[in-house]
Amino acid sequence: MKKQPISKKLKDNLDYINEQFNMPKTFDLLQRNFIIGGKDASLIFIDGLSNGELLAEIMKVLLDIEREDLSVDVIKKLLKQHIIAIEIQEVETLTEGIQEILAGPQLLLLDGEEKGIIIDARTWLSRSPEEPESEKATRGPGDGFVETMLFNVTSIRRRIRDPKLRAEVIKVGKRSQTDVALVYIEDIANPEMVDQVRTKLEQIDVDGIPLADKNIEEYLVGKSLNPLPRVRYTERPDTAAAHILEGYLVIIVDNSPTALILPAPFLAHTQSMEEYRQNTIMGTYLTLIRLIAVFISMLLPPLWLLFSIQPDLLPEGLQFIGPKKIGAINLGLQFILASIGIDLIRMASIQTPNALATSLGLIGALMLGEFSVQVGLFSSEVIFYMAIAAIASFTIPGYELALVIKLYRFFLIVLVVLFKLWGFLAGLFLIFIIFLRTESFGVPYLWPIIPFDFKSLKSYILCSSARSLPRMRPEVLRTVDSDRKPEKRDNK
Repeated sequence: MKKQPISKKLKDNLDYINEQFNMPKTFDLLQRNFIIGGKDASLIFIDGLSNGELLAEIMKVLLDIEREDLSVDVIKKLLKQHIIAIEIQEVETLTEGIQEILAGPQLLLLDGEEKGIIIDARTWLSRSPEEPESEKATRGPGDGFVETMLFNVTSIRRRIRDPKLRAEVIKVGKRSQTDVALVYIEDIANPEMVDQVRTKLEQIDVDGIPLADKNIEEYLVGKSLNPLPRVRYTERPDTAAAHILEGYLVIIVDNSPTALILPAPFLAHTQSMEEYRQNTIMGTYLTLIRLIAVFISMLLPPLWLLFSIQPDLLPEGLQFIGPKKIGAINLGLQFILASIGIDLIRMASIQTPNALATSLGLIGALMLGEFSVQVGLFSSEVIFYMAIAAIASFTIPGYELALVIKLYRFFLIVLVVLFKLWGFLAGLFLIFIIFLRTESFGVPYLWPIIPFDFKSLKSYILCSSARSLPRMRPEVLRTVDSDRKPEKRDNK
């Protein structure tokens, strides 16, 4: 794209800017014309993105400049002696100037000068940080990410005061020009992975990314029918900072309160800050409960259905498993309808105002539970086991993984209905192969189980405290500095 140079004639520059914005159809683009040291000048900015009080102070100083103060090197003198803003820089083309205006800063142009000045006196539109609803913890900080990228990076930097912490900003989208920050520690993170992710971000060729973080994930992961999530989402700065210290990469997208953590193998989606805020024994207990919940959510309904259809598979001591009353609807169809019904309630609750959410839950429970059993449509055991599976899915911290587990559960139920035992076994085998063949940015999805990494698996299951963490970072991340405890290394 050819860049438009800044003309010495102020009028030509303003005409070009007005043409690009199709004035007066762009009502929020403002031009403040005034005189600086006998030279015509214009300050161009977007209303609503600028700090009016700071701009007024800057203009007050500029209006007091005498003609003799700007006899030579006008731009340099303004930058060094007169403009009181902290962030200022020269700009040589109107194309760059317009991009800066749209991002919030202001463009100062003077008649007779072939350069302009970018003044960063913008105001940040942002809500107050709040603890994320989906990642609550009984202990720990109550702040979360917001929709402003700068504030999110600052939240991480407060936790990692390391000069090696890098936050590279890449603009994505030819029209949206969305800021995307790639955050990592330079002497820890795998440089090959950093280069790979940076290249993918720079190669995104699209007008805009309206879905922000989700669009970035799609371009990083690529096209695939594999439903397993390859990146982890988080709204907690402490979670992001903890992963960065381990050697992971974090991507923060402007206009999104969610950061992307990568790589993200299977067990990463089952981790919660709650476990690590407890002592080792309680943390281990909670971790095991979450892992068991994953298998309960996926396997309990299809297994019970299988044993109900083929009771001869049960040993004598478990012959009690099975429905006492089947109901008017086929047992397999009951599970399918119950699965769809639970998802309908979940989708409706998302769209329902908070004041009505409780009422919706009660209505859904009565309709799917008590009423359907009383009229003889459903077996009470079907509702019971589906409720257990649904509750188990809510304990999975990774929302994307929880959805995939629901999908696989539905898949297994259908296979059991169609092919009984062989369908169930074939479904399990296919799901295992999908997990086995999936990678997240070079890391096997089942790591540290396959390939087996005892130290990492022990650290995960036992929720090791900071004192008892393995000294070395996981080998699978191929970090530059693999030593977590440099003081021991330095004291040798």
